[in-house]
Amino acid sequence: MAALSAPASLSDDDERPAAIAPFWQRLNNFFLFPFQVEPLIFMTLLALGSFGLFLPWVARILIAIGLLLGASRYAFKVAALASRGVLHSRDYTNALNDPDWKVLPWKFFAVLLVHGLVIGFLGSQNEWLGLLASLVSSLLLPATLMVLIQSASLRAALNPFELLGTMTDIGAQYLLLCLFLFLLQAGFPKAVELLLPITPGWLLLPMLTFCAVYFLWVMAALIGYVMYQHHGSLDIDLLREPEPDAAAVAARPVKTEAQVRDAEVAELVQKGDLNGAIAQAREWARVGFDNVSDQRRYHRVLLLDDVHSGRLRDHTQRYLPLLLIRKLGPEALEAHAAVLKRIPDFAIDKADTTLALAEQAWKRMDAKQTIALLRGFDRHYPGVVEIPRAYELIIRALKQGLGKGDKAMPVMQAMQRRYPDHPSTQEAAWVLRDELEKLSS
Repeated sequence: MAALSAPASLSDDDERPAAIAPFWQRLNNFFLFPFQVEPLIFMTLLALGSFGLFLPWVARILIAIGLLLGASRYAFKVAALASRGVLHSRDYTNALNDPDWKVLPWKFFAVLLVHGLVIGFLGSQNEWLGLLASLVSSLLLPATLMVLIQSASLRAALNPFELLGTMTDIGAQYLLLCLFLFLLQAGFPKAVELLLPITPGWLLLPMLTFCAVYFLWVMAALIGYVMYQHHGSLDIDLLREPEPDAAAVAARPVKTEAQVRDAEVAELVQKGDLNGAIAQAREWARVGFDNVSDQRRYHRVLLLDDVHSGRLRDHTQRYLPLLLIRKLGPEALEAHAAVLKRIPDFAIDKADTTLALAEQAWKRMDAKQTIALLRGFDRHYPGVVEIPRAYELIIRALKQGLGKGDKAMPVMQAMQRRYPDHPSTQEAAWVLRDELEKLSS
């Protein structure tokens, strides 16, 4: 019975996210990433674009900037998406793009400029101080990239406490990451040295560009994966949950208690004893009130129940918060959608649950679902403290998700009237900065 088929991993131990393999066990994946279809095509185009560097100097400068921006913007995109669990380019969609990523190369260049000025100043005072500053700068750069990807803030990327906090969150593996990045940097000239004898003269510049971009994107994939590996300590919300390791799956018991219970309930339903199945699942759910497996089973059998009994409506009000508390946001969205198919007028009782569910939808860059969940939020939950955050989320979904900034302006104006000093109002104003600028001009 499809409605009752639960995932194999339903025991308390299995409810934890699957362990993520350490990055040194996946080195081949990083080296192969640039040869996936999308990055390979883009990398080839950038290499061919380097022929433009033979043009007059004005065009040469513009093309050089274009190549640098193209390669570095894609590198930030690769790292940012990898940090949230999107590890393959086939899963990249326009909906996952963040407009803030476009300016990250400029902010990183500003960080390098500040580092260079500090190193130059200290080096002018004392040679050893200059060398020490260079070493510290090299150690801080991976953390700088991580902070930029997470916050898109230049100030945060220059804040030593932010950087040290990121390094501490990753722990000793941060030093190992720095070592691998150093080896990758050393690998670029070695690769060029190997390719020079077999590369025709007219292809030298494209070959150099191809190699430089290749190693840049390998490093981006590596940094993003390390962030993904430590997403819990770095407080990163994943778009894709980790897949269980094959060896760990093979080592599991043949049948868990949850699977046995699922089979018992499914058998009752298949025999036509729906009331018996509901009674049995309800008893397990009553005893295991905070057990996701028992609540999931009861919810799925209630989807077969007569909606007029009120049991599905009542249970969903408790089930959705449990899933959200257990960090099972995608499952909460699926459960909510399944209930709406049975009960089209279903409404969540609690404002914080609705907002949390909408935030999960936005993490998946599903702007339409985000807006649908928050439609009429202030009328359904008058006076609650979550209203400004809900307004901000609606504005983000309209502007960044659907590209309809003009439709978000009435919401922005309502925020400015009702919550002029709220942080969400400031965030929303930043999102709609272009529209507000046009309005004021």
